[in-house]
Amino acid sequence: MKHFIFGSAAAGILKHAFRKKNHQIISFPIDFSVGPITNIHQPCGIKDHFAWKASCFQEVQNFHADQSDYQEALEQLGEIKDGDKLTIWICENTSEQIGLRISCYLLNGKDVELRVVNTADAMQEYMRGKEIEVAILSTGDCNAKQLIHFYNHSYSYITKEMRQTFEQEGEELLQRGSLVRSWKQGEIIDELETRDDTLIIEYIKSVEQEGEEATFINAARVVGGVLTKSDQFFSDLWIEYRIRSLIQAGYLIYEGSLQAMWMYRVKTNGLKSV
Repeated sequence: MKHFIFGSAAAGILKHAFRKKNHQIISFPIDFSVGPITNIHQPCGIKDHFAWKASCFQEVQNFHADQSDYQEALEQLGEIKDGDKLTIWICENTSEQIGLRISCYLLNGKDVELRVVNTADAMQEYMRGKEIEVAILSTGDCNAKQLIHFYNHSYSYITKEMRQTFEQEGEELLQRGSLVRSWKQGEIIDELETRDDTLIIEYIKSVEQEGEEATFINAARVVGGVLTKSDQFFSDLWIEYRIRSLIQAGYLIYEGSLQAMWMYRVKTNGLKSV
């Protein structure tokens, strides 16, 4: 069995889950929800995506390694042969839903068996009847034991009609020029780059109201707080980038060093509002 999975965290958990099995894990260490994805299956599109990421995000991770790993995943996908069996892991978030569609498009013409595991649905079923209710936004929120259970009990087959739809949507996604995308009511929606700015400002204001007006709030705390408040799944790097963008635009004031999120603090600018 070959597996397609999206995101470094989810891939690490899946590799651990199947470490004793003869399965191939093809992992795409990329967030398809932000950044250019035009022709991201080709060298020019890959270069554009990672150049954008390097220019916007803080250098807290090795973008060159991610780019190399992504290119390797595309090569592994290209080596898939007729008759292979594949499981595609997804959740109810933009990046994994885009990954599903692009993968199906790139598999066009190959006679393969496709299964899909939706970990959000699988988790809901897994926790049914238990005292604790768990809702996840990412496959990376699962543990290895749960993924093994989902693989055995919570998969469904992608029909010919479903595959055709995913292929068409994948082809269309690879032609989009947007920088930000959301998963809403079963559709991938293009958004403005400022999509999350109001949420960031509102969270900072809520914290300010709890304390002294002049208090600066650690940027890392803001990032964590916004991630818990949103119904969308996105990375801490994205939120931190938008915080710095709001500082540059004058909506936030900061003290400290902008070199890393734990090195500076922010508060709202009372003279300017979003």
